[in-house]
Amino acid sequence: MTSRKPQTLEEPDVPRDAKKEIISQVLKKRPKNKFLTENQKIYHETLLNNQITICSGPAGVGKSYVAMKTAVDLLLDDSNGYDKIIIVRPAVEAEEKLGALPGNLEEKLDPYIFPSYYLLNKIIGKEAREKLKEAEVIEVFALAYMRGMTIDNSILVFEEAQNATPKQMKLLLTRIGTSSKFFISGDIEQTDRYKDKKHSGLYDALIRFTNIPGVGIFEFGDNDGVRNPIITKILQKYEEDRN
Repeated sequence: MTSRKPQTLEEPDVPRDAKKEIISQVLKKRPKNKFLTENQKIYHETLLNNQITICSGPAGVGKSYVAMKTAVDLLLDDSNGYDKIIIVRPAVEAEEKLGALPGNLEEKLDPYIFPSYYLLNKIIGKEAREKLKEAEVIEVFALAYMRGMTIDNSILVFEEAQNATPKQMKLLLTRIGTSSKFFISGDIEQTDRYKDKKHSGLYDALIRFTNIPGVGIFEFGDNDGVRNPIITKILQKYEEDRN
C-alpha cells in the first residue's frame, strides 16, 4: 500500500517581491466591484478586523463574493504582509457522486474549486485569475493534506464549510500562522454530509468561538438575498419542511 505524501509549503518558485509586483500589474485594472447591501459592508468590516472570520448564511446573500473581494483588496494593500490567496473546499458532492476522478491532486480538486474560480473570474477577470494562479499568488490546498502546515502571509478562503467535520475545522483553524487571515463561510442549513446540522464543523465553530478575541462571527439572514428574488421564496418553501 502506497503512503500518501503530505502537502507542504515548500520554498516558493516565485520570490515574494516578484509576487507583489505581479499582483500590482495584474490587478491594477480590475473591475470596480461594490458591496450591494449594508450587511455585506458589515461583513466586509468583520473580515478586515479579525484574524479569523466564521460566517453562515443562505444561498444568494453574497458571502462568498464579499470574502473573495476582500481577499483581493487585501492583496493590493502594500501595508500588510499578504501575498497569496489560498482556496480550500471540502471534497464533498451535493448528492450526486462523481466517483474516482482522473489526474493529479490539483486536477481532482478542480470540480470542487470551480465555483471559487468562477467567482474570481467575475471579480478580477479570467485572464487575471489565470496569471495569478501561474505566479502562485492563488493556490488551491486539499484539506486532507494540510496537517503539519503553517499558513503565513496569506488569506485563506474556506467555503462550503458546513460540509467540514469538527475535526477538519480544528485542523484548518490551527494552521493559521504569522500575518494571515482565514475567511470561513457556509450555509449551515445546506449540509451535504449530515442530516443533523449540529454535527457540522461550521455549526460547532459558530457556537464554540463566540466572544473570542480575534475571531469574528457573522450570520446573514434570509432577507439579505441579492441574487434573483425567487431564490428567497424557494428557500422559504424548503424551510417549511423543517418546521
